[in-house]
Amino acid sequence: MKNRTWCLAELALVCALAMGCSDGAAPGDTSSSGGGGGGAPAPGPGGGPAAGSTTTATGGATSSPTSSASGAGGGPASSGAGAGGGAADASLIGFAAYDADGLATTTGGSGGEVVTVTSYADLVAALADDAPRVVRISGTIVGGGAPMLRVRSNKTLLGVGADATIDGFGFDVSGWTEELSASTGGTCTSATPEGYTPVSNVIIRNLTFVNSPDDSVNVPCFSHHVWIDHNTFERGHDGSVDVKRGSDWVTVSWNHFHQTDKSMLLGHDDDNGAQDTGKLHVTYHHNWFDHSNQRHPRVRFGHAHVFNNFADGLGDYMVGKGVGCSIHADGNFLQNAEAATDDYGGTDITWTESNLVDAATDPAVANGRGFDPSQFYAWSPDPAEEIPTLVPAGAGAGVLSGDEH
Repeated sequence: MKNRTWCLAELALVCALAMGCSDGAAPGDTSSSGGGGGGAPAPGPGGGPAAGSTTTATGGATSSPTSSASGAGGGPASSGAGAGGGAADASLIGFAAYDADGLATTTGGSGGEVVTVTSYADLVAALADDAPRVVRISGTIVGGGAPMLRVRSNKTLLGVGADATIDGFGFDVSGWTEELSASTGGTCTSATPEGYTPVSNVIIRNLTFVNSPDDSVNVPCFSHHVWIDHNTFERGHDGSVDVKRGSDWVTVSWNHFHQTDKSMLLGHDDDNGAQDTGKLHVTYHHNWFDHSNQRHPRVRFGHAHVFNNFADGLGDYMVGKGVGCSIHADGNFLQNAEAATDDYGGTDITWTESNLVDAATDPAVANGRGFDPSQFYAWSPDPAEEIPTLVPAGAGAGVLSGDEH
């Protein structure tokens, strides 16, 4: 069965590349904050949580997978094709494809000019305005001193080939500028984005992040419609992918988190409910958590759909249940982890029987009250037993051809 799965995965990968795809804290878990960024289309209302199906934790890898619901509610949402059917599916699904806040989906720089950059100075210039632009990053870009580089709206950041690397800095997908910080005396803290325009419509793909002195990718300050796909994250100083401070409509897919510590934070802190409640809709699917530690993700106030991820050798927990969280987890495979879930003041999580958890991992503690993703989009999960071969074959940088716009 494993040999057959590998063959199917490799065949699907070859076909995808040939066709050219579509456009240190540890167990004590700490919070982080962030800011920075340029401007773009206006924000608007988001969807709310809904009651999920009842569920019980699984203690061993014995459950048979079940198919998730289809349909879209709450707005004219369309997620495109399902996520199943082979390694390295390059299509966008999940919350980044949801029609809301003035955008029908996430297209990045599609339709704009295509530029190739090989230096930090060229990269800064390519990201400095809101014009649609596909920024192809070639080789290793070494940071210029600042820990974070702001990414403005309507951009696709696409690594060329298998070795495109961001070394010594990260990307801040944010509309909060230094001028705004000076005029307000701090980062964005209001319940609405008054006085500035959030960043939107950003795609980050096929990059390897190393030596990040802060976050590798930070999505704060009401930014929306962001797709983070097929990247490799090595351990950095803070988070690998953090989404917080009122941001919304994000998909994090097919990434490889290798020995990262604070992998993915969703929600700023326990006191940020006025800004985060009703926002922070994020889909996490087909990611490889490879001997990473915690936060896969760690959720406060947000709506996290966590499906078809492979967690192997986690130092701590997979999903952290924080204040005000609403989580739906299905079709994941966990082995040799400390725990499937951990409690940080939240309770609402639906952990379906389609998740497979080995006997070495403490089972999930779930109340079955997480939100129902089918109110927003349709998805077709892969069987959980295929995830340990499917995801490592297709996740991370270097899998895509580098020609996807």
